[in-house]
Amino acid sequence: MMHQSHKGFIAICMLVLVVFIAACGGGGGGGSVAGGGIGGTGVTSGTVSGFGSVFVNGIEFETDGASRDVDDETDISDGSDDDQVLGIGMVVTIIGTVNDDGVSGTADSIEYDDDVEGPVAAAPVEDPDGVTKTFAIFNTTVVVGRDSTVFVATDYDSLTQNDLLEISGYFDADGKLLATRVEKEDVLVLGVSGVEIKGVVSEFFNGTNEFKLGGIKITFDGITVFEDLPGDTVENGQFVEVEGTLDTAVSISADRIELEDEGFDDDVDQISIEGLVTDFNDISNFKVAGQRVNAANATFEPAALKTGIADGDKVEVEGAIVNGILKAKEVEQRGGDIRVSAVVETTEPVAGTVTLEVVSGQFLTVRTDSQTQIEDEREEVEPFAISGIDAGDFLNVEGFVDGSGNFIASQIERDEPGDIELRGPVDVPPTAAGIVSILGISIATDGSTVFEDASDVPISSAVFFGDVENGDLVEYTDKQPADGIADEVEFED
Repeated sequence: MMHQSHKGFIAICMLVLVVFIAACGGGGGGGSVAGGGIGGTGVTSGTVSGFGSVFVNGIEFETDGASRDVDDETDISDGSDDDQVLGIGMVVTIIGTVNDDGVSGTADSIEYDDDVEGPVAAAPVEDPDGVTKTFAIFNTTVVVGRDSTVFVATDYDSLTQNDLLEISGYFDADGKLLATRVEKEDVLVLGVSGVEIKGVVSEFFNGTNEFKLGGIKITFDGITVFEDLPGDTVENGQFVEVEGTLDTAVSISADRIELEDEGFDDDVDQISIEGLVTDFNDISNFKVAGQRVNAANATFEPAALKTGIADGDKVEVEGAIVNGILKAKEVEQRGGDIRVSAVVETTEPVAGTVTLEVVSGQFLTVRTDSQTQIEDEREEVEPFAISGIDAGDFLNVEGFVDGSGNFIASQIERDEPGDIELRGPVDVPPTAAGIVSILGISIATDGSTVFEDASDVPISSAVFFGDVENGDLVEYTDKQPADGIADEVEFED
């Protein structure tokens, strides 16, 4: 989310834009910041998807000479150590120039600030499908995905109470933080461990040196650093970030308190923001990553997104911010409901495609683009690219189907071999022989197949085949050792 901690950062942006416009004589056409755009100077906010430069929202930014503000530590990039300072899955904001090709550019500034840093309050709770885990850090509910979250110094299965984690991600409509990156810093030691928390100030009384963020008591003293807070104090109702030491499970001694807020206060000529849709009213009134958006005149990819967009969708929005509202030119789906876990048959790095064998003799082609995030969970190679994927590798892929029917990967993860899984829309009417087709893959069932409804309640095969219709989201699982017959078939929301 955008915050007032970006005031200086955005002030730089405004200066860059003014200089750029002056250098161009104030003329020339504008364009989109993100992939395929005309180019120009502006703001790009999204997850880091690759290195060799820095890839964000499909744009490869050269970073030599760019200032980097990473967790309030500032330095200058020489371009060679970006992957040591930044990481895959971090949500960053870049100010820079995008070339006319729309997929390359030069960064002037890069900013990263984690969303929360602190201890896991209790053992994470896993969903029935084993796909996500939920836990709390202070007043933030965090959701991690087995295949959709980047883990550093830990993994999905190892998360436990009192792990001290730094988390970056996107907030959903319920205020839950859907983690794109989780890094284990240490194990909690009260009175020693450094933490970060964001929230709204409450229960502050003039003349005192304490207040609350949610249920956490914050204390400050004469050496606490205040940023963007007049009078070196706080007021009830302010949204702030606090860095300090965790004294007890519900008390932090603040080293730094910084005023923050959502969205941009100033107009921005060109901006690209990736995030989750929240506060959706209609296509002319919703938010993405905390930024108010009007997409009434935008083009959507895929086109069906225009009528189907809703809270929780992961999208990228391009346009200009006018009077605090992002006037969208383009809205692209990112993330996606399609998931597949299977073995690689072939790779075509030049074409950017990977073919997976989902059922013996049946293959699914996965297409990548400049926004596909590719990581290696198996050997932790970093940076990792499609050129590192070989036949026989086991991949977990998440993505969506574009307007042309192509399966576009938002995220690819190389992992240890596991169960064969395919989640997607049913595309051929099921037959009496117990065959169901998902994305063109025909899946056989038999008397041992377990069928479940969308609430994970077992149902009979007769009920499943009597209810299923084209377009229903269904997941198929063939447990190892795979034999091509579904062990589980279930409806998904």
